[in-house]
Amino acid sequence: MKKMTFAVSIALNLVVLVSLFLVRRNLEPLARRFYFDLRSVRQTTFFSLSPIKPGDIVFLGDSITAGGCWSELFPGVSARNRGIGADRTDHVLARVDQVVSGRPAKVFLKVGTNDIGSGFAIDKIVGNYRRILESFRKGSPETKVFVQSVLPREAGQRARVEALNRELSVLAREFEYPFIDLYPAFLDTDGSIMDVYSNDQLHLLGAGYLKWKELLVPYVIGD
Repeated sequence: MKKMTFAVSIALNLVVLVSLFLVRRNLEPLARRFYFDLRSVRQTTFFSLSPIKPGDIVFLGDSITAGGCWSELFPGVSARNRGIGADRTDHVLARVDQVVSGRPAKVFLKVGTNDIGSGFAIDKIVGNYRRILESFRKGSPETKVFVQSVLPREAGQRARVEALNRELSVLAREFEYPFIDLYPAFLDTDGSIMDVYSNDQLHLLGAGYLKWKELLVPYVIGD
């Protein structure tokens, strides 16, 4: 009887553990999405209280943009950070009117790496990107939009990142917006982002932001 009770106890514990694993596997993506959605709402409500103005230079994108201290990197210009962590192209599209309505002088747009990480098809990413650019073309035609390439990340994503960058280059040319190809300056020989610029194969270290600034100076400071 004791052996049977022990066996039943082990079986029940295994059932509980498996059940918890399955619940976590199914609910964790929902919890993460809920968390990022809440964070996006918090950021966009703040942005609404600090609206973009004509003459501003806006850096628009995801966490990589959000991590840039743009007013310190470019002192003397009206730099506005409109990056939000975990944003994909569809997220930026949903909030782009906050930027368009301010009719800024310049917008430096860099988004798409989270779409890549989420497994989105390249044509879907490009479709969202096109709608973002159309929003500026229609709502603020005087704004100069700079389309920036997606940076390298882990080597396994090299082909998809490069495929997206080729499409973004074509799209920028179609809209007659400048395309800034950041990608080669950050690319390591193995196809990933250089370790000197990132410690997680995605986000930038200080050296990465200084390299980015170096590449942007002619566009930020120039006409």
